[in-house]
Amino acid sequence: MKPHLWLINLIGVIVPRRLRADWRQEWEAELRYREMLLADWDKLNWKTKLDLLRRSLGAFCDALVLQPRRLEDEMFQDLRYGVRMLLKKPGFTLIAVLTLALGIGANTAIFSVVNAVLLRPLPYKDPARLMMVRETKLPEIPESQISPGTFVDWQTQNTVFDRLEALYVSDVNLTGGNNPEWLHGMCVTTGFFSMLGTPPQIGRDFLSDEEKPGHSNVTIISHALWQRRFGATPDIINQTIKLDDESFTVIGVMPANSGGLHFRDPDVWMPLALTAEQVQKRDARTLFPLGRLKPGVTLERAHAEMSLIADRLASQYPDSNRGWDVRITPLLEYAVSGMKPALLLMLAAVAFVLLITCTNVANLLLARAAARQKEIVVRSALGAGRWRIVRQLLTESVMLSLAGGMVGSALALWSMGIIFALIPDWYKPRVLDASLDGRMLAFTIAITVLTGLSFGLVPALQASNPNLNEMLKDAGRGSTEGKRQQAIRNTLVVLEVAMSLVLLVGAGLVIKSLSSCKKSSRGLIQTTR
Repeated sequence: MKPHLWLINLIGVIVPRRLRADWRQEWEAELRYREMLLADWDKLNWKTKLDLLRRSLGAFCDALVLQPRRLEDEMFQDLRYGVRMLLKKPGFTLIAVLTLALGIGANTAIFSVVNAVLLRPLPYKDPARLMMVRETKLPEIPESQISPGTFVDWQTQNTVFDRLEALYVSDVNLTGGNNPEWLHGMCVTTGFFSMLGTPPQIGRDFLSDEEKPGHSNVTIISHALWQRRFGATPDIINQTIKLDDESFTVIGVMPANSGGLHFRDPDVWMPLALTAEQVQKRDARTLFPLGRLKPGVTLERAHAEMSLIADRLASQYPDSNRGWDVRITPLLEYAVSGMKPALLLMLAAVAFVLLITCTNVANLLLARAAARQKEIVVRSALGAGRWRIVRQLLTESVMLSLAGGMVGSALALWSMGIIFALIPDWYKPRVLDASLDGRMLAFTIAITVLTGLSFGLVPALQASNPNLNEMLKDAGRGSTEGKRQQAIRNTLVVLEVAMSLVLLVGAGLVIKSLSSCKKSSRGLIQTTR
């Protein structure tokens, strides 16, 4: 065969079968016509022959253009047939969809919390460079606040932080009105909000002079307090309120959900006014320092320099600083450290729920495949290849999974209130941010499709390879095929029981971890007051 016509036959393999004959005839006719116009193949020069080969390669682009027609035609056939088969057995479809909805919904709900708490960045400017800096004295004290004197030395001696600020948690009482109220307060250095990149929504930030003793009776209030107690009036600026019977001038209102390190929203912020006497008391470890690393400074370099400063302070102040080292942790890691183990355990637990769900539905599909063996045998006898049958059965599985995913997403939204009640108060501001974003949408779609493929693959492979001779004879019913399917079902049941036991153990660990998180969060609140 002439090379340019041989290429047409080779390229034609990728053309949809029902279009292949017309496509090949059209291209061969065009090339033969061109060859006839020029002369017989043997009389053509090499440049003309190469031109014919080049034109025949153009058929490759033409064949690629036809690919969507192949996919659409077969895909829609599979979809239409799959819908008919699912509607034909509504009881089976309903049970499978509800079973899948439980597994997918549980995973979607827990991942939404994991995404909000562990994966979503903190709502601050360039949060990856924000660090929590603490002292440590191993093995007795894994981490500790620092004294005001140590903070001042760190602030003046370090070269790795753009800014090093501090906070001190101080709860106060809002007095002077008919309804006194306990407020969660926080004293911060005057550069605190500037470092985080979260200026007040109304009013102004603290001035540097306002952290001096005697000039610190100003306050910035939270958006929630502004709405709750002051009716969201813009005239709140420069008004005077009483905190612990002391007068404070309101100079600003923070944006909604600005967060006190995004653990818990303080109600009021006040300047951290350190007296000379407080700076000299190096045993009173009460401050939480936060720093923003300079661009290009690594965590290792920062730790090395701060350790040198700690050694220098230990030699200068042996009574209070000897034996203490520095621990630097990214702020997000510090913020979620208490909740991370429990959330990962919960994610693992619901993953086992999904595996058990897939095993259950796979068993249902195996039982259903046994009832459809005659249908599959007839399709095979009529010329349907094994891959086409597998694809059809997997299409039905993915359709079941998509239906379960939609119902599961609704269950996930409904269950968020229950999950929120289990989360310690310290982390609830992060959980409130749980919403449908790109990562959440990608997870839901991925888990839905993978679930459909997971529980549908084994039944599809099993059902797509029947023994035609045995199945076309009634005498062969229930012999080799039945034993093989029964063995697969028994294996799936054993796996399901094993995963259920692991799930029960994991559930106990999750409950224990959540209890520990609540206790630790209460302890953290008490120690920071």
